[in-house]
Amino acid sequence: MRYAEHALRVEVLNTGPSVLTGAAPKQPRPVPRRGVGTRRGLLGLRERVAVYGGDLDARRRLGGGYRVRTRIPLDRP
Repeated sequence: MRYAEHALRVEVLNTGPSVLTGAAPKQPRPVPRRGVGTRRGLLGLRERVAVYGGDLDARRRLGGGYRVRTRIPLDRP
């Protein structure tokens, strides 16, 4: 997380299967399940960021896992 001149920028990285090999990371951690959920996680995040005039990019990382980046303007549009 960092503050730029006119925006807040957040980047979140995690590990997971590799895009190149499909292999899982060497020491995967179990993910606790708290319920079924709505399956709208990234869509919901993108919608919430857009309300404030920001943008969100989420994609798989070549070495495995995902990267989520967002930029939220500090001045509302």
